[in-house]
Amino acid sequence: MRKYLLLIFFALFSFSATNAEIRWKLSDDGTLTISGTDMPDYRIFYDTNTGPGQTTAPWYSEREKIKKIVIDDGVTSIGDWAFYYCKGLTSITIPNSVTSIGGSAFTYCESLTSITIPNSVTSIGEGAFEGCSELESITIPNSVTSIEKNAFSDCYALTSVTIPNSVTSIGDYAFTHCSVLESITIPNSVTSIGDMAFGGCLSLTSVTIPNSVTRIEDTVFDGCKSLTSVTIPNSVTSIGRTAFDGCKSLTSVTIPNSVTSIERYAFSDCSGLTSIIVEEGNAKYDSRDNCNAIIETKSNTLIAGCKNAVIPNTVTSIGHGAFDGCDSLTTITIPNSVTSIGEGAFKGCESLTSVTIPNSVTSIGDYAFYDCSVLESITIPNSVTSIGEGVFFNCYALTSITFEGSTPPRFEEDVFKDVNKSIPVYVPANSIEAYKKALGDYFPETSIRALQH
Repeated sequence: MRKYLLLIFFALFSFSATNAEIRWKLSDDGTLTISGTDMPDYRIFYDTNTGPGQTTAPWYSEREKIKKIVIDDGVTSIGDWAFYYCKGLTSITIPNSVTSIGGSAFTYCESLTSITIPNSVTSIGEGAFEGCSELESITIPNSVTSIEKNAFSDCYALTSVTIPNSVTSIGDYAFTHCSVLESITIPNSVTSIGDMAFGGCLSLTSVTIPNSVTRIEDTVFDGCKSLTSVTIPNSVTSIGRTAFDGCKSLTSVTIPNSVTSIERYAFSDCSGLTSIIVEEGNAKYDSRDNCNAIIETKSNTLIAGCKNAVIPNTVTSIGHGAFDGCDSLTTITIPNSVTSIGEGAFKGCESLTSVTIPNSVTSIGDYAFYDCSVLESITIPNSVTSIGEGVFFNCYALTSITFEGSTPPRFEEDVFKDVNKSIPVYVPANSIEAYKKALGDYFPETSIRALQH
């Protein structure tokens, strides 16, 4: 009998305990009740042999039994990692006494569908709701001033979110991979939107960036393939690297005259773009001659184009990734004012069948025509002295290559990787031996043939 009573005692103790300034009890129906004042921050320890990390939260070992959480009035904070990996949690009651929700507090609570955050909460920590894959809606109270890094990332079911005008910053990856989120209103109070904040929001169709924002950070809308329109206000001075990369449904973009910096690949893989306009009066960029492209005025470098772009004959270089991923581009004429074709300039132009490289071009950058999978032929003029790494990598539809220079250009690695080795390569008759040596890694000697005039 004594042994039996001890077992009952220890069983009861495992479900009801006091920790720091809080008390908790787990009922048979899966309700975790927490009372007290200040919940401490917990820590997480990772062990590659046991799968997900283990936290120091006292109820962690019972997490699979937790279905509902009731936090009593008087508790002022929810600690870091408090309810991490409570995969069966479906509802939670947070009282008005709570002022902060700690980092990763509800990470991977995969059955949680909705949550009401009271107006008393002023801060939501990093990754607070990360991986809550069934969370459908969230209302952020107007007491919150910032949405921290990863706060709602990987919330795959999130269809709506209300951001109040008290919020001044949205952190890196805040809503990354919220794949069914269709629209979002960013209030004028927001002054900064972090890297990849809305990256991978596959269903997002439109977004208006408020005129309180001065910089569009790197990868902010990367992979938002349903985004059809975006309004960039004239408060924005810079657009980060790959900011709109992969926005395949975006049809038009207007760059205001306030923008003085556009980083590489800002609009790469925007295959639906048909119109690009730079507002008149921009001191750094222009879209001269209605070219449907962005040109850096001082250097005459075309930095971003689209399938309707026409390269003006005042352009001297085609910049890094200028037409990257423009898979509706079928043909392009490069004027004889151009002296260099930049890295990845036409990478992934999967419909490009022909391109004319003028005799003014001296260098072709790394991967310039990588993955132009239907490009049928190419002529390298005698002005070209260097061809970068992987320039024609994966151009497996090529049926012939012509070199007009008597001296082979300098070839970097993998220039013709995965190109059919049996296609003819035409070179000047007096340079056959030199080209056999230069192209020996890519084509057999029998493929090197005299150019017929």
